[in-house]
Amino acid sequence: MKNKFTLLLGLLVYLNMCTLSFAQEKTVTGVVTDQSSTPLPGVNVLVKNASRGTTTDFDGNYSVSVSLGETLIVSYVGFKTTEVTIGSKDVYNISLETDNAQLDEVVVIGYGTQKRKDVTGAVASIKSESFIDALPVAPEQLLQGKIAGVNIVQSSGQPGAASTVRIRGTSSISAGNDPLYVVDGVPLQFGSANNSIRVATSGSSPLSEEAINPLTLINPADIESIDVLKDASATAIYGSRGANGVIVITTKNKGKFGSFLTYDSYFGVSNVREYLPVLSAEEYRDYATSNNLPFSDQGANTNWQKEVFRTAITQNHNISFAGGSETTNVTGSLGYNNQEGTILNSRLKKYTSRLNANHSAIDNRLKLGVNITYANIDDQRAAVNSNIADEGGNALKDAIRWVPTLPVYNADGSYYQIGPLRINPVSWVDVTDQSETSLFLGNLDASFEIIDGLKLSTNIGHSNENVSRFNQIPSTHPAGEGQGGFASIGKYKNTNILAETNLTFEKQLNANNHISLLAGYSYQRFVTQNTFTSANNFVSDATEWNLIQSGSIQSNTSFKDANRLSSYYGRLNYKLKDRYLLTFTLRRDGSSRFGANNKWGTFPSGALAWNIADEDFMTDSKISNLKLRVGYGITGNQEIPNNLYREQLSIAGSAVYLFGGQAIPSVLPTNFPNPDLKWEETSQLNTGIDFGFFNQRFSGSIDYYVKKTNDLLLQFSTAAPSVVSTQWANVGEVENKGFEVNLNADILNKGDFRWTANLNFSTNKNEVISLSNDNFQRDEIRTASGSGVVGNNAATQIIKPGLPLNTFYGWKFTGYDENGLETYLDEDGEDGADEVVIGDANPDWTFGFNNTFNYKRIDVTLNFRGVVGNDIYNNTAAEFSYVSQAPGINVLKSALTTGASRTQTAQYSSQWLEDGSYLRLDNLTVGYNFNVDKVSFINKAKLYLTGSNLFVITGYSGYDPEVRTRSVGIDYLVYPRPRTFQIGTSISF
Repeated sequence: MKNKFTLLLGLLVYLNMCTLSFAQEKTVTGVVTDQSSTPLPGVNVLVKNASRGTTTDFDGNYSVSVSLGETLIVSYVGFKTTEVTIGSKDVYNISLETDNAQLDEVVVIGYGTQKRKDVTGAVASIKSESFIDALPVAPEQLLQGKIAGVNIVQSSGQPGAASTVRIRGTSSISAGNDPLYVVDGVPLQFGSANNSIRVATSGSSPLSEEAINPLTLINPADIESIDVLKDASATAIYGSRGANGVIVITTKNKGKFGSFLTYDSYFGVSNVREYLPVLSAEEYRDYATSNNLPFSDQGANTNWQKEVFRTAITQNHNISFAGGSETTNVTGSLGYNNQEGTILNSRLKKYTSRLNANHSAIDNRLKLGVNITYANIDDQRAAVNSNIADEGGNALKDAIRWVPTLPVYNADGSYYQIGPLRINPVSWVDVTDQSETSLFLGNLDASFEIIDGLKLSTNIGHSNENVSRFNQIPSTHPAGEGQGGFASIGKYKNTNILAETNLTFEKQLNANNHISLLAGYSYQRFVTQNTFTSANNFVSDATEWNLIQSGSIQSNTSFKDANRLSSYYGRLNYKLKDRYLLTFTLRRDGSSRFGANNKWGTFPSGALAWNIADEDFMTDSKISNLKLRVGYGITGNQEIPNNLYREQLSIAGSAVYLFGGQAIPSVLPTNFPNPDLKWEETSQLNTGIDFGFFNQRFSGSIDYYVKKTNDLLLQFSTAAPSVVSTQWANVGEVENKGFEVNLNADILNKGDFRWTANLNFSTNKNEVISLSNDNFQRDEIRTASGSGVVGNNAATQIIKPGLPLNTFYGWKFTGYDENGLETYLDEDGEDGADEVVIGDANPDWTFGFNNTFNYKRIDVTLNFRGVVGNDIYNNTAAEFSYVSQAPGINVLKSALTTGASRTQTAQYSSQWLEDGSYLRLDNLTVGYNFNVDKVSFINKAKLYLTGSNLFVITGYSGYDPEVRTRSVGIDYLVYPRPRTFQIGTSISF
């Protein structure tokens, strides 16, 4: 009986456990909807801390196996993530709440911030979260291929090379076309210092004339966001400096309660992607012998490009920290970058530091802030110069043309040389060209909320940029032998002082009306100083430039000048029912750069926007964002040299007066005064639409703009006879118009895998409308001279009404005659070949395609960009595609198959214009995020591999289709852009 009882008890316990097990492991179902009860397909429904889960079907239904007490995590793009704990029910219908984080994103505008939803102008932004892991050297490169309407061309592959940045095309002929850069509220006058450091007194120096990029002094790791203001309604608040767009850089200044420390580092190697296809030693010998031509043969088989190029090593280290309390936060960083160039004797070392601090007091009404950046660059440049006349050489030119049958070294280890015009390419490493650049940038800001909504703020800023450049060509080098050695010292200083005071008022007047007002005053003063000294015929090369007086002084010059800008500005933002938006801005600038009759200019703008998605009739729509925008405004351009409006005097060359038996340099006027000289003015109309679907899973914007710049600042010849040959005046008009499209998509978000993408593209049509007015007339302007033996400084482009800027103009190549001589189009049938329009350096459209993939702990970024429809004048090919020069110098392989006679000399024509379209894989990064949950002192750890400039699909035959030498679309001896592979890590403590 006892055994039966025991058996029965065991059976009951077993059945009870089965019942409990069945009760705990069950299938729950339900429907996931939005707040309007619309079913949501593709929603992730995952069991927390488990590998089980599912996604909803087209009707929002789901079914998943769970246990009692487990938690479901329900997530979907555009909605807030929800957690549901499983109880006794079998059906759980879940309603997700809209997440407006994207629309509530804060963007930086002039003198303030706005929610993305409330922006009425054309403003684009990128945040630090979207930056690639292996950050570039200069911050503007973060924008490449990321923002429609912003075209960035890095001038070369030399470390620290400057970039040409154009927002919505080129608007000016003589004034600046670069955007205004504003860093932490301080507008900067960048780009002038390095351009003013001369390296030689002649016009054909082998030393680089390429400017070092001043933005390189800003550490990209310090940047929190970059906002690009594109249309006049957004830029007019900057008045006379807003015509070319505004790029607002905000550094990281938000600490948090507690503290953290982050270390970022990467190491990399770089090589050129390809070499120019010149004749090998065997091909060179075959050509010379088959044509019975004498040549120098030392039995060598030298690939001179391989001798000059190298595998370059790069390393980057950055330490950043942050800490704070409820009232005070501090952030800072220290950075070091050491980048070798792929051409021998080129490198860049950069040291950066930053400290930002914020403090609030008096119940958060008083806020104080300080931002300080100090950076230093030590730069060594290779002897590569695109501005070379005739036979002049440098490291890259000689690497292309030097005969492959000659050796690098003599038997005694010295360089094999043949003369001063054609120099052993490797020996250019003995030429020194180094510079030291430092930047201090800082500002103090304070604000006090007088009453609720009324705030008084002030901002005091200062920047100090110093550049020193030192050159030496020793007397033992063929380039310096004829002048007994050469050395030069150039120094430049650029200081900037800013003082601003603003009064802002913001108030929700009632349930339907919101107003924001800004009124302010700004004063800014820039001072530039320069000295330059050069000498030759040195007693010894050992002192380099450090005892320059031991040589014969060739040049000894200096200057100092200043310009000032005083401004009053205001802005009104009005919002009705949270969906009807109005913005009006007005700025009045006074500049010391213009004549007495036009020192002050007024720059207004206005914009309207309608948030259609917030209308009642859109409540049940799948459209999460729909906003129409229209804006119009006038901005100015004052980026011209100082004092052009007044009569200027200068030393008249070598002319002297004899006074008391002493030679006194003569001083003559160089410019007629023009008290009416004024700003270039750009009026711009912008219409746009912002849209989003399925709670911003798919979003984007489309803009169309018409941008007209009039009162161009041009130089005209004066009537003869006259001591002064030129005068500046406001004459002419240029128009830009185009479309910009930006598309974002969360393409796939299922389980552990997510794919997001951005596609942007833009078009811009440029046209010169006029070059004349009632007082000044000009039919055309010839510009953009060629280099080397082709063109001999003759113009390759034309500026003419009805044509775009950067139009190529010259002979149209039609083939060869029976004698192997080139023939050209004779359009009018008279007097031989005629010059005609032969190409356009402007692209038809530009684009970027950026992708991010996430799978569990792995993330991958893939960034493409490109241009379509632009022409490039391959000045390098034009010089090295004629067999008349060989033997004696090397030529491209294609020179043997052109059909040209040996008597045909190099000529500029349409034959050397090539299609510059390309598709570039700009960046591929694969990263792995380690699980550090069990390591208490580490918050984050990541390892990544990055490849940059991995491939370029193009029909262009040069080193790289992304070029700019003396002008847009001209390629001559450009330092090639390298292909780079990097491995890096990021660890946060």
